[in-house]
Amino acid sequence: MNQITIFNYQALKQEEKELKSLLFCKKNQKEFSPKKTTVAALLNYSKSLSIRKSKYMHVFEMVLN
Repeated sequence: MNQITIFNYQALKQEEKELKSLLFCKKNQKEFSPKKTTVAALLNYSKSLSIRKSKYMHVFEMVLN
């Protein structure tokens, strides 16, 4: 059975703190988000895309722009 000394405990506690900060406390990092133009382009594309079932082809896709 391994014995835990105060030094082992302190080192373990420090490592745990660092790992938690990497996972949860991303205070210094910028949040990334898409540009408004990118979102607008995707929304416009989704509005103009038409997908229909076909008797001869399984699915028919067409951009209506």
